[in-house]
Amino acid sequence: MELLSEKQVEDFHEQGYVIVPGLLCDEEIDRITSGVMRRIHQGNAIPRSQSYPATAVRFTIDRGNVEDPDLAYIATHPGIINAAETLLGNPAILSAFVCYLKTPGAKGTSGDYQGSHPTAHQDYKTYHHAGSSLNWLFAITPLGDLDEKIGPLYVSPGSHKLSRIRKMKNGVHHVERAQAEKVAPLVNANLRKGDLLLMHMFCWHEGGPNQANRDRIGVYNKFRAANAPPACGPNLFNESVAEALTIDNRCLTPHHSDRDVTNTRLLIEHDSKYLMVSHSRGEDACQDSWELPGGNLRKVDLKRPHDAGNVIDSLEQNVCEQTGIEVPWMTYIGDYAEGDTLCRIYAHPLTGKKPNMKCNADQRTEWISADQFNQFAKNRQLANGYEPQVIDQWLDNSYLRGVGESKRRARPGIT
Repeated sequence: MELLSEKQVEDFHEQGYVIVPGLLCDEEIDRITSGVMRRIHQGNAIPRSQSYPATAVRFTIDRGNVEDPDLAYIATHPGIINAAETLLGNPAILSAFVCYLKTPGAKGTSGDYQGSHPTAHQDYKTYHHAGSSLNWLFAITPLGDLDEKIGPLYVSPGSHKLSRIRKMKNGVHHVERAQAEKVAPLVNANLRKGDLLLMHMFCWHEGGPNQANRDRIGVYNKFRAANAPPACGPNLFNESVAEALTIDNRCLTPHHSDRDVTNTRLLIEHDSKYLMVSHSRGEDACQDSWELPGGNLRKVDLKRPHDAGNVIDSLEQNVCEQTGIEVPWMTYIGDYAEGDTLCRIYAHPLTGKKPNMKCNADQRTEWISADQFNQFAKNRQLANGYEPQVIDQWLDNSYLRGVGESKRRARPGIT
């Protein structure tokens, strides 16, 4: 059964959001609320430096808590999944699971990261694990009335149309992001307990402060289209989350592992060839072992647990030191096993003339065609073996790829 009518789908594309009144009944709301409170009392909420019910605090329950059956229930709600897939035009993937609980006195939302508004914002962000996809939406379900006292959710009708997606010559898409001064005034969405609001990724919005004497609590999940990967890389769900979902719903969390991402590499393309580096194993070059440029994660990326998926800063620095090539942005390809850990792979297509490179004394670099990759694979000269699969993934034009940036570049001064 379709949750959304044709009129509601039209409203979403015209206004940038649509409301389904009373999606959740009281029994469902009590179940989900119990799950949130249980995880908070178990010490799983952020910030860990505060204990509930400390006043004026925004407590957050994130992706690892979906292993709780009552939270898995809302993450996989068939009505919400059906509606998300209708609007995305693709199978849906759960890219972010977040429950907010704001105790009395908690502030409202902060402004847009580009500085054009002090409290309103849109959540397309080149440095954010969920926000850097090019086809995603919010699924917001308040667990209590969002009245004037407790803090309404405000939205700007039609503001999603002001941002533009442009396809670059290299096949990757760039977003011309709207600024606040161009958007329509925000209006109160008048969300009530159990409603569902589906909001476009480019829609400007704002959450009010909690001036009531009770908690403001709700679920703010993000779903992306399966063919629109997060450009800066996903945050991984752990295996217990995947196991908590039913078999029919496990496709919602393809990015899951108990292994850590400890290494990252870059597929650099120029004129249908790909840059590889080797560390000689002797005088016979035929015995060289080739790999994509990159290296281990650095402290700059390890100190951001809230956005652990974005490891671009480490890769920028490693590639520059290894090859001399400055890479201002890149786009996520996938995670591949290297021993007991994972290596996160990105890609960047170079345009113009081939760059001059520097190499370490014990290192060689070479631009290699896809056919040479296959030959190296036959000769067992690929250090990790997954390289041909990475190229196939990169050349698959069914993916809608965007620009991923390190937090340092996208948001200078923020760590």
